[in-house]
Amino acid sequence: MANRAKYGVGMWARLVGGASLAVLAVTPALAQDQAGGTAADPPGEEIIVTGIRASLEQAADIKRDAPQVMDVITAEDVGKLPDSNVAEALQRVTGVQITRVFGEGQSVSVRGLQQVRVEVDGRTLLGWSARLSPPENDQLGRSSGLDSVPSSLFGRLEVRKSPLASQAEGGLGGTVNLVTPKPLSFKEPTISVRAQGVYSENTDKFEPAITGFATTKFADGRIGVMIAGEYQKRTSTTQTFERNNFLNRNYTGTGGGAIPTPVLLQYEQFVVDRSRLGLNGAIQFEVTPEFTITADALYSKLKTGRHQDFFAFRLPTGSNPVTNRVVEDGMVVAGNANGTVTTAGQIRNEPTESFLYGLNGKYENDGLTVEADGYYSKGTIDQTIQIITLQATAAVPGAFDFRDQTVPSLTLGGTFNPTNYASYNPANNGVRSNRLIGLLEEWTGKLDVSYEADSGVTISAGVRYTDLHARSNAFRSQVTPTRAEIEPYLKLINAGDILADIPGSFPRSFLSTAPTFDYVFNRAQAAEPNPDPNGRSTLLPNLQRDYDLSEKTIAGYLMVSGEGEILGVPYKANGGVRIAATRLSVDSYVNVGAVSTLRNDKNRYTTVLPSANIAFNVTDNFLVRVSGSQTMQRASIADLAPSTFFNATNLSVTGGNVNLKPPISTQADVSFEYYTGKSSLISGAVFYKDVKDFIASFVTSGVDTNLDPQGRVLVFSRPENLASAKIKGFEIGIQQFADFLPSPLDGLGIIANYTYSDSEDQSGFPLVAVSKNSYNLVGLYEKGPFSARLAYNYRDEAVFEFSEGRPSFIGSRSQLDAQVGFDINRNFALSLQAQNLMPKKSATKEYSVNEVALNSYALSERRFSVGLRAKF
Repeated sequence: MANRAKYGVGMWARLVGGASLAVLAVTPALAQDQAGGTAADPPGEEIIVTGIRASLEQAADIKRDAPQVMDVITAEDVGKLPDSNVAEALQRVTGVQITRVFGEGQSVSVRGLQQVRVEVDGRTLLGWSARLSPPENDQLGRSSGLDSVPSSLFGRLEVRKSPLASQAEGGLGGTVNLVTPKPLSFKEPTISVRAQGVYSENTDKFEPAITGFATTKFADGRIGVMIAGEYQKRTSTTQTFERNNFLNRNYTGTGGGAIPTPVLLQYEQFVVDRSRLGLNGAIQFEVTPEFTITADALYSKLKTGRHQDFFAFRLPTGSNPVTNRVVEDGMVVAGNANGTVTTAGQIRNEPTESFLYGLNGKYENDGLTVEADGYYSKGTIDQTIQIITLQATAAVPGAFDFRDQTVPSLTLGGTFNPTNYASYNPANNGVRSNRLIGLLEEWTGKLDVSYEADSGVTISAGVRYTDLHARSNAFRSQVTPTRAEIEPYLKLINAGDILADIPGSFPRSFLSTAPTFDYVFNRAQAAEPNPDPNGRSTLLPNLQRDYDLSEKTIAGYLMVSGEGEILGVPYKANGGVRIAATRLSVDSYVNVGAVSTLRNDKNRYTTVLPSANIAFNVTDNFLVRVSGSQTMQRASIADLAPSTFFNATNLSVTGGNVNLKPPISTQADVSFEYYTGKSSLISGAVFYKDVKDFIASFVTSGVDTNLDPQGRVLVFSRPENLASAKIKGFEIGIQQFADFLPSPLDGLGIIANYTYSDSEDQSGFPLVAVSKNSYNLVGLYEKGPFSARLAYNYRDEAVFEFSEGRPSFIGSRSQLDAQVGFDINRNFALSLQAQNLMPKKSATKEYSVNEVALNSYALSERRFSVGLRAKF
């Protein structure tokens, strides 16, 4: 791992070799289906999408005709979005920022707000996603993470920045709608297969990504059938410093008082093995020219396995924990302390599945449209964790320094030898097995009716009912094994085995462990078995983390739309109101010592959400849009569960809050779009959001002997309605090809956009997850058989939580990706991709006050892919 020289020629040899084995196919182009969208193509007219430029042209047409502020990405061909990950494709959109986990995009923020609703064809896709180092599990909001579904299943990605009353509520920042193709949108039978090989630099592996697509029609074109699938596998390495925080500790004497002090220095490496399977299918039946029935289904399975080793130095929590302390900006950033040393090896597996089944019927005749839609969405997880920990026999003296380092330096003193098993106390050894079984499921039915009068005015109304159920059951058994019992599972970490790409002085050689599932699970559950023989697991129930939530929502809307002229300027407008009533009930446990008592908590609220959009066609190619609305975001399910989870390893306490109010944003938007060519445009917008009851994690520290009889200082984190805030900003973008240049330079193009979001809550702090500046620069070239794309994106720092009233930040980051494509002939094409070309620039940093006061650092690797496409 430490030797990078071998990756030059050798890496490209692997890629070329993989290309010779790949069998890929991509089909003739797809007329993108408009299901779940807002701007339909003319009936029966096929849009052929081939290449970068054609996809940009189609996206511009959809944006121009949309009844709301919206940006669109369309596939260049069947199953060929510009990035292999949905989130990474969306980061090219003006005003969109993404969060990465394990080096892959997982979630998005729109105009600085991370509370974004994610839909598939207007429906909720439920699922579970994980952070780099979650407590025991971490549910990502109310929808599946964007890393859980393969991008090749979708023909179009929509980012709706202003709402329509007819669209489901639930996106404070906006809504991302992933649109799947439908079989009746294809003119001819189509079959495609595509295969790629992906190479990850640090793990030195070349792994497959295979996609397939097929569609045809029967009965004189009245019945259409479509199926698509993708399989991806990737092994990656993430090098981290993490789990630190700066919390107040008391000091006496000169310069004393409560001073924020580091809690934990932990050096850790993850090797993550992910495989992703996605399937999508649809059957359409045109019963009559006016009435069409569509049945469709989507399935996704994401298996994430990780192995990690860590070395941890925990500082004491009493008075005067650090001697020879150095204080900068009010924070202890260097000094000496007698800390607790812990090392561990851990294996963690979290297979997740998402299911979405839907049935839709649509009738259109003489201005009347009636559409009924029903679906069932389900997400599951069965997470297991096996860990063997070692702990030093006594407090270990250490000198730490956070200054002028990528990660803090740590030098150990005394007689402790981190590579010698005799330095560890067998009484502190730990074998722990965890299991989490989670279920999310939603039944939804809706009915929409609209009528367009002869005057051109359309009146629309509808109702939507949702029944959401979420359940989490956790299990945890642990035991202190003997020294001899642990010896077969010891593993020596040598210098160069861990954090090889992160400079600095810290323990690079230490004794870790190599747990196996069978040993840890059987040993732990034998020591602490489940007393209920009918329980979901044989491990001891961990009731602190259990909850069972039921939420029912009924929503209705009324909307009027039409067009006309004002002072000779044509316009299209819509306005309406959406009312949603929500009731929820959650069962969880109150834990006092060893006694857990089941309790039930309830909450209910009603929201009224008006919205209006108007677009002025100042000229044929220049549009001005004005919109005003209110949007809301329900709290995430895990945040609503008031259960309290105590992690004895990290001395952390997390839990939810059933009384959370849904944040509501009152917002206004003025934007313009100037279409300078079929695939070229200049756009801009000024926006304002006034957010009430914003939710963020609030971190404190203290002692709770009910949770921890040893009376140690614990770190508590719970969500609260912490803030009201205002966000104001602007965005500007350009998409332009150099048609005015002589050939071959007329194939050059550029996509550039910049977003400025200035936020402030009532205490003067920036809003959580809002980066003030972000931008994208994409250089394009497409001429004849050759195409290329170089994409750079940047976002600056943002607040991510509050610790004892102080904001903690996630640092600025940028990423550079590249793509090259070559059409060998009419049937075959070669493609090469390189992602994360500047790993240190894309590293994730979290810190308090400034970058010196580091809480975490995560470095991901470069990856490269090669593929061959064939058209039939």
